[in-house]
Parts: sequence; C-alpha cells; structure tokens
Amino acid sequence: KMTHKLQGHSDGVSCCAVFTDETHIVSGSRDKTIKVWNLETCRQIHTLEGHTAGVICCAVFYGGTRVISGSYDKTIKLWNLETGKETHTFRGHTGAVNCCTVFADGTRVVSGSWDK
Repeated sequence: KMTHKLQGHSDGVSCCAVFTDETHIVSGSRDKTIKVWNLETCRQIHTLEGHTAGVICCAVFYGGTRVISGSYDKTIKLWNLETGKETHTFRGHTGAVNCCTVFADGTRVVSGSWDK
C-alpha cells in the first residue's frame, strides 16, 4: 500500500536511499538531479545539481550529513547536505557509474561501472 507520493523530479527516478534515522530519503533521477526529502512532512529539502547526465545510484553516509551519487556522466559526486552543495567530484571510470555505497565508518566509498 502506497502511503506517500513525493513529486519533484522531471524525469524517471533511478535510485533512492533512506537515512539511518529513517526521517529522510534521497532520490536520484534521469533529470540529472538528486533530491532530499523529509519523510515526516513529505517536503523536498534540497535539489542537488551538478551531474551532466542522469543519476543512476546514490548512498547516504551514516549521520545523514553527506551523500554520494553516481551518474551516466562517469563521475561520483560527494554532497554536503547541510549546505546542499557539491564538495568533490571523483573521476576515473570510463563508463557510467551504476552502483555506489559507503562504508559504515564513512571513510571510504565503493563504486561500480559499466567500464568493467
């Protein structure tokens, strides 16, 4: 049973991740953005813009202050959720980044790509 419908992306949603406190989520879309949502109010808090192609994957750091995202643009971006700004772009993949995750201690990220 659907309990809420969050609307805001202008194209299909390809990923989402839940914060550890279960009060917020992030969603990534083919519209090249990541959106941060408050689940208690069903309102959008941030729109994170910076990818030049659709977002495929996203993950939330423990504590909910940072997010990573992977894209068809072959990059991984690190976002500060307190400011809503990109803090770093990781380059190195030669294909779209189709999965990413964060170690529990927040010190490392892992990504996978169609570049093998």
